[in-house]
Amino acid sequence: MALLCLLAGASTRRGIPLTAVHIGHGLRGQTAFDDARIAADLSASLGLPFLYLSIDVPSGRRPGESPEAAARRLRYGALLAAAAGTQTQVRIATGHTLDDQAETVLMNLARHGGRSRGGIRQRRPDGVIRPILPFRRTELRAYLASIGVAWREDETNRDERLLRNRIRLSTLPSLETAMPGIAVRLARAGAAWTGRLDALDARIDASLREVLAPLEGPWPRSLFRSLGAEGALRLLVRACGARGGVPGGVQLRRTAARLLSEVPRLSGSLAGLRIVSDARAVRMSRRDDPA
Repeated sequence: MALLCLLAGASTRRGIPLTAVHIGHGLRGQTAFDDARIAADLSASLGLPFLYLSIDVPSGRRPGESPEAAARRLRYGALLAAAAGTQTQVRIATGHTLDDQAETVLMNLARHGGRSRGGIRQRRPDGVIRPILPFRRTELRAYLASIGVAWREDETNRDERLLRNRIRLSTLPSLETAMPGIAVRLARAGAAWTGRLDALDARIDASLREVLAPLEGPWPRSLFRSLGAEGALRLLVRACGARGGVPGGVQLRRTAARLLSEVPRLSGSLAGLRIVSDARAVRMSRRDDPA
């Protein structure tokens, strides 16, 4: 809500067309429709066009994928598809905040090493931007209160069975009490972490171009040795992600170590994918792909 109000003002001042988009995930029933109605009412009061996009998360989940991960993948897919259907260059602005950044850093530290993807990026290559990433939620709520705009809380944000909610409701407040300002420091660490991963990705991409290999493979075995341990781990994470898989840390490190070793042959699985190597090449495929 704060993002929409802030962008509406910028849109008016700069003459940039703005459309409000609301995603229905097919998960929460009537309360989700109530959220959409309030978003539509705010858009109308700001004189903005409103687009409602519906996705079916339960039906669109991949095997082994969490509802949260599926919702995120399908949500961005719907937004990018809507942007691609226009005739002009479009940016997709999302409402991530500094608190979201701090939570993401803690989540990535708590999870397997293979899931670490740095922090939230201020700008993505596909046109997604996060204009309010430097701001705290408390600042944005104060802004909304100052202009008389009410907001709604998704009731699932109180469900502590979800890791992000546990971090948001318990872990981060406890850390802030013990170490005031920790959220800001975590957010800075997330930005630095993301910058390091971006640099590593650039090196991997340059190496892939040099050996004329796609991200998903097959790759020359020598590529892993030239990238070293950190680069090999990151390549495997990205390759699995491109096929919809998320490797566990132990399995990931074991696979990378064997690829970096002198063991001539390797056959195993990683994130539900089949990975096979001989002394010259490494191949990754889905288990149901033809051999």
